[in-house]
Amino acid sequence: MDLTLNNFKSTKSTKLSKSEILEIVLEVFNTVGYQFTDQHQLNLNFVSQDEMKVLNKTYRNQDKSTNVLSFELPKNFPTGDKKTLIGEIALCEEIIEQEAKKYKKIFENRLKHMIIHGLLHLLGFDHMKKLDQNEMEEIEKKIMKNISAGDPY
Repeated sequence: MDLTLNNFKSTKSTKLSKSEILEIVLEVFNTVGYQFTDQHQLNLNFVSQDEMKVLNKTYRNQDKSTNVLSFELPKNFPTGDKKTLIGEIALCEEIIEQEAKKYKKIFENRLKHMIIHGLLHLLGFDHMKKLDQNEMEEIEKKIMKNISAGDPY
């Protein structure tokens, strides 16, 4: 599994390393039974509120920033270096930090939750219907527990 982090800086508030993020990704895959190889690639892009607003407006027709967006690519999308790109996830740490305060969560755990949430979307999960929402939330809770990151809700 090749994990690319764009504009990510492990900071005092973040305290996450690339290897810790990779462990989260692998835990998601293992929990939902996703089969991956060393030839799979995932891109995580850390963007500003302004950048997130542009992405949300462009791809979801919503003129506001959001915490996480997932961009699924066609299966077996070649990356040019013989890797298969699973997709891209955009994360806005500014919004995630605001939400952590609002929901009284540790920022690092809120960020982990949003990585999990975004990846589950890439793997076909959604929360448009109540039944689907319940399933997705239960998976998120299980993964968060498995990585000792607390209850996301």
